[in-house]
Amino acid sequence: MMRAVQRILAIFESFTPEADSLTLQEIADRIELPKSTAFRIVQSLEQAGYLVRLENQQYCLSFRFTRLAGLVKSTLGIREIARPVMAELSHTTKETVSLHTISGRNRVCIDVINGISPLRSVVQPGEQIPLGAGSAAKVLLAHMAPGELSPLLTALARSTKRPKAELATELNRVRDAGFAVSHGERLLGVSAVSAPIKDVSEQVHYCLSVNGPSVRMQSHEKDYAKLVVKAAASISRLYGAQTPV
Repeated sequence: MMRAVQRILAIFESFTPEADSLTLQEIADRIELPKSTAFRIVQSLEQAGYLVRLENQQYCLSFRFTRLAGLVKSTLGIREIARPVMAELSHTTKETVSLHTISGRNRVCIDVINGISPLRSVVQPGEQIPLGAGSAAKVLLAHMAPGELSPLLTALARSTKRPKAELATELNRVRDAGFAVSHGERLLGVSAVSAPIKDVSEQVHYCLSVNGPSVRMQSHEKDYAKLVVKAAASISRLYGAQTPV
């Protein structure tokens, strides 16, 4: 049953803005299934009204998706979407998990799930910190549009007394890696691992972080990086991004 559901979802997600109609062979190739198997699934989805076969024998998504999209709660925001995933991540790591965005030249904490240890990182919802040090700031800056990033990078270079080119190179590495790590950059003895959250337009306006004492975080850095990236990808999917399962 789970495999059948995954195949159906894979067919839906094979359509993109650049390929909004596909032949049966193209669908089969994209979901890596034999054409005969793909045909049976596509035929069922067509009969159920979720796919439309066009005159040129290509398939496209039907207007049923528009109706379903209209049922999505208009008030459903990133905090509501992310919180269950954050709670699970905090339970797994036993550390504090936080959600962040950018407002002007500040990094803003949107939500926090505190770790269970008495010795833990203290982050407050609504807390605003100037962009600069820290893994969350690096992730958010790394995914900003060049036009928005340039003035921030200039100000950051001035405040940190680091060359702008050096900062840009560091952000490029963060973007390529898919996460950022910081140890004692903002607060001595505190470490964090952060990963980007993408939206339906594949843009990044939020990031997820695991925060804790460096004495614990450093020994689990690689494991936590994998967990944070996986959790951020889960939130991204719920937020509409085409992130692979």
